[in-house]
Amino acid sequence: MKDPGIVVDVRDMSGMWRNLTPTVVELANGFRMYYTESGPGADYGKHPARIMSLFSGDGEAWEPEPGVRIGPHEPGAGRRVVCPDVIPLPEGGYRMYLEGQPHDAPSSVISAFSPDGLQWEPEPGVRFGDGEWSYGSPRCIYFDAPDGGVGYRLYFHRYTYPVTPGLESGNHIISAVSSDGLDFEEEPGVRIAQETDLESYSVYAAEVLRLGDGTYRMYYAGWCAEPLHGRIFSAVSRDGMQWTKDPEPNVVFGGRWDSEKCSEPCVMRLPDGRYRMFYEANDGFTWRILSATSA
Repeated sequence: MKDPGIVVDVRDMSGMWRNLTPTVVELANGFRMYYTESGPGADYGKHPARIMSLFSGDGEAWEPEPGVRIGPHEPGAGRRVVCPDVIPLPEGGYRMYLEGQPHDAPSSVISAFSPDGLQWEPEPGVRFGDGEWSYGSPRCIYFDAPDGGVGYRLYFHRYTYPVTPGLESGNHIISAVSSDGLDFEEEPGVRIAQETDLESYSVYAAEVLRLGDGTYRMYYAGWCAEPLHGRIFSAVSRDGMQWTKDPEPNVVFGGRWDSEKCSEPCVMRLPDGRYRMFYEANDGFTWRILSATSA
């Protein structure tokens, strides 16, 4: 059920700012939300974007944290950084996976490290990219590796460059695995494919939860073309590789603040046991972060 009001509003109503791509990390004393702020500039694709954060003690009220967590940087992300995903590391500190957009080349998945979740430094190299396709909207989970250790599985989109709509385009969600969280090898096949008219533009932005029985649930964004609308869907899997889509979307555009698109979901568990999904929403003019809550 959609919650009333706006979680993260834009700086002003000029149309020059957008708040996008939320992700939430649980802390010892509350929660931190990372998100993308794009602007100033009306053209999202050509203007800078940076990663910001907010803190909440209860998942209800959010307060901005001062400063920028990480901004555009060279090499590989000179235009913008978007779509953060943050995981705690076994050895301490945090790693952020994010989409880095160069000025005149396809995007790739890059990463950054922080000892405290606030001060971030880019890590050298590219986690996944080939200079031909666009890769981004990463989500990383731990899994039990075949050798008995802990592995990293990274879900992310692969798009044509520039993005071309149509079910034949191959704008899918794929995955890669790593033993150290830095060097990833693509896994065969497609995790979530464009298959229906509601996914005719693309599927992307996987949010993957490991459930109590060892299975997985994924929430993801599916966009249709002509007209261009976004919805949030879900799928289930026993192994994190083969996914079965649920028949109906979970969140559909149509409210005051999300009359055109719902996209980029992330899900957290509230202290009272309910689940809250944060998502980016478009009302035909600008983008904000909203939420919906489930028992």
